[in-house]
Amino acid sequence: MSKPVMEVIVADYAGFCFGVTRAVEKARRAPKPVASLGMLIHNPQVVEQLAREGVRPAASLEEVDCDRVLIRSHGTTPETLGQARARGLEIIDATCPYVRRAQRLAQKMAAAGYQVVIVGEAGHPEVQGLLGWAGPGAVVVPDKEAAAALPFHQRRAVLAQTTQPESRLMEVAAALRSNTDTLVVHNTVCQATHQRQEAAVRLARQVDVMVVVGGKESANTRHLAELCRATGTPTYHVERAGELCRQWFINTRRVGVTGGASTPAWIIEEVVVMLTGEEKTMVPEEEKEPVTAQEPAAAGEPLAPAAPEGNAAVSEPENGAGVPAAGAENAAADWDQEAPEVAPEEAGTPEEQRSEMQQITARMPELRRGSVVRGTVIQVNENEVMVDVGGKSEGIIPLNELSHRNVTDPHEVVAVGDTIEVMVLRPENEEGHPVLSKRRADRRVAWERLEEKLASGEEITGEVIEVVKGGLLIDVGVRGFLPASLVERGYVEDLNAYLGQNLRLRVIELDRSKNKVVLSRKAILEEEYEKQRQATWESLEVGQVRTGIVRRLTNFGAFVDLGGVDGLLHVSEISWGRVEHPRDALSEGQEIEVKVLGIDREGGKVSLGRKQLLPNPWDTAAERYPVGTVVEGKVLRLAPFGAFVEVEPGIEGLVHISQLADRHVDKPEDVVSVGETIPVKVLGVDQEAQRMSLSLRQAAREKARKQPRPAEKAAEPQNDSGVKLGDLFGELFEENQSSNQ
Repeated sequence: MSKPVMEVIVADYAGFCFGVTRAVEKARRAPKPVASLGMLIHNPQVVEQLAREGVRPAASLEEVDCDRVLIRSHGTTPETLGQARARGLEIIDATCPYVRRAQRLAQKMAAAGYQVVIVGEAGHPEVQGLLGWAGPGAVVVPDKEAAAALPFHQRRAVLAQTTQPESRLMEVAAALRSNTDTLVVHNTVCQATHQRQEAAVRLARQVDVMVVVGGKESANTRHLAELCRATGTPTYHVERAGELCRQWFINTRRVGVTGGASTPAWIIEEVVVMLTGEEKTMVPEEEKEPVTAQEPAAAGEPLAPAAPEGNAAVSEPENGAGVPAAGAENAAADWDQEAPEVAPEEAGTPEEQRSEMQQITARMPELRRGSVVRGTVIQVNENEVMVDVGGKSEGIIPLNELSHRNVTDPHEVVAVGDTIEVMVLRPENEEGHPVLSKRRADRRVAWERLEEKLASGEEITGEVIEVVKGGLLIDVGVRGFLPASLVERGYVEDLNAYLGQNLRLRVIELDRSKNKVVLSRKAILEEEYEKQRQATWESLEVGQVRTGIVRRLTNFGAFVDLGGVDGLLHVSEISWGRVEHPRDALSEGQEIEVKVLGIDREGGKVSLGRKQLLPNPWDTAAERYPVGTVVEGKVLRLAPFGAFVEVEPGIEGLVHISQLADRHVDKPEDVVSVGETIPVKVLGVDQEAQRMSLSLRQAAREKARKQPRPAEKAAEPQNDSGVKLGDLFGELFEENQSSNQ
């Protein structure tokens, strides 16, 4: 019994968020060396990779030993920025635009006299940076219990660490209603974080085991793991594929995989590959069974109020959806300009806040991992193809994602100007380009088409791309297998003859989970053969001349395919001449014309003749071989009464034993042997009976008479009577041999 295949599903929005992608891209583009103020992102593998490229982490400004400093995606305090300027360092800003927005809001609310309450982890670098912008009175609360324990304050403004669950922000806001007079809530949770968390929870409810991939120091990754565990599904948090344990997946049929905002796609894929042990592919969640789930709150939908009417003012939340590159640059512009102190009413109305976020969101690319989009090929390079898919940057199709076949030259598959469908593997790589796959988009379309063809029984066409043990591999959008026994109606000795051919096929078995496609060509051929066979039997008549194909040769004849019906062409009917074996006159696969000699419909037998369509040499034998003619002939066979000699193919004559020599002959083999060529004299021709009488003895006499005699040879005594036994009884002998023919 085969082991069930474990299905691995990757959640939507897993992996790098926009802010992290932007930070990594800035780090890679920055002049080297450059010092990163702390870990650029909370992923040790990416940090190590960047360090090899010249991006060196520094715990503080005191450790910076170069002329430029990179502010990580979590941001930093205004004090640190001032110190960096004072030292004359070049500042490269990689702060996430959403974090920067939270910093501006914190500064504004603090300047307006509000105590800023930050929902998050006190030790997280993003929160530490926010505290610097929120002023000395700011506090950090990790949960609703800590919020409820705060002393009374007349005015408070609540912000959240951008990677916190939105539900936690709502809980904290509700808890503050008992100890706050006026409460303003700004939803600074990144919408991408919210979407990632919702997708992870939704997937966790569908699978047996959940794997969360990301750095152990990554707060958003830890939150993902917590949310997944809360569903009751066993959940494991790993940094790398090497941490996976086989025991976690015993008797597991479906495994969900998600990744934190700082987890690169290659690490997620590494985990997926180890789980499947098969093709390096991440299966998007949307390719699996659709699951009805509650949609996330729409942008601008108000949070639940934190206090009853009249007790606290609760503002509407802002959408934190992902930001495009252009929007991010605008949001993070004029870093060096400190935000002005404003009154609380200048902090912006809910409508203004929502408008700001909508402007950012409107510029976001709509490419989602696993979605299939249409694009135009704009450039074909040696190892990649550039495609315009309508985003802010051209998409890239790596060479190995161009086709499921081994392709060395992209020009073999696409050309500039082609419109193609591609699957989004990553909305953005380190350089801001979407990573696409034509192979996987084609694969999805191909599977849908194959499923339709299996259900309908319709034919498909595929090219033979490889000969493997037991059959052929066929390109039908995915790799299909055509067993050797299903290639033809009969046995095929050399499958290599089919390489490169386009075959008509039928899908007979599909198993998408096992990537299994079984095809048959024989099924189509059998159906066509049966239809043709019925039509042939209905039209077959004795005396017809038909064209057929020699299918098989035997010792006694050849079997000729007349169109679904095989007829026997006996060896004696192949030619007017003697045929020792059918292969001497015919070959398998040869097309010939035959005459129908007999039909046995009940027994399914048809007798054929071929010589009937050839000129009969006996029709002109008397003209070409008049009596008295001496010709050369080949001894075909011997009989007790004489030898049968072939004077030409199709014409045999009998040399009676009495006509073999002038002396008495006991046995024909004493004079001639089979295969020997001898001169014979024509004694008689019967065209109607197709018989010919021949004489070796008289031919020899004719030959002797034509040879000159030696002068010195004495004259032989002559018989006065001149009468011999042959002269007296020759007529009788010839009559006898004619009757024996």
